[in-house]
Amino acid sequence: MTRRRFPATIALVVALTLMGALLRFYNLNAVAIRGDEVFTIRHWMRQPLAVTLAQNATSDPHPPLAYASYRAWALLVGEGEAVARFLPALFSVLGIPALYALGHRLGGRTMGGMAALLWAIHPYLIWHAQDARNYALWSVLSAAALWLALVALRRRRLIDWALYIIVASAAAYMYYLELFVLL
Repeated sequence: MTRRRFPATIALVVALTLMGALLRFYNLNAVAIRGDEVFTIRHWMRQPLAVTLAQNATSDPHPPLAYASYRAWALLVGEGEAVARFLPALFSVLGIPALYALGHRLGGRTMGGMAALLWAIHPYLIWHAQDARNYALWSVLSAAALWLALVALRRRRLIDWALYIIVASAAAYMYYLELFVLL
């Protein structure tokens, strides 16, 4: 019976992930770019990272991984409105299986499926996924860190704790409010 559920579970997570991807990438640039996104493109993506870190710490205070992520993305695939919005949309899609794993760990397959479904269709998560800022990236890292913490608490292996520390640190370096989650 376990073998039957496993392919069904994978099919469910894949279907929810595809649906979430469709919702995030559909009309990705339908809404006009807004001020914060312009700031992201002009300063986070187009300036060298050292300049961004030196000049933006007081005008747009975000952790350094937010700046570094967008700068690396720009160097990898280019700069522009569509490219800037693609990064958080892509990351947000990864949150769907992450939320399934977290929900499954906390309450079983049904809770995992519901958590993944809610992540896939939630209007605010879709809006943040289509916004060229660091909030979608942070939310995925935060969910993954919480799942890794639960895994580390259960297994009590050094590698699990190391993975948790790396992802939780990345989440905190992506958005400062993660420190409240860590506490």
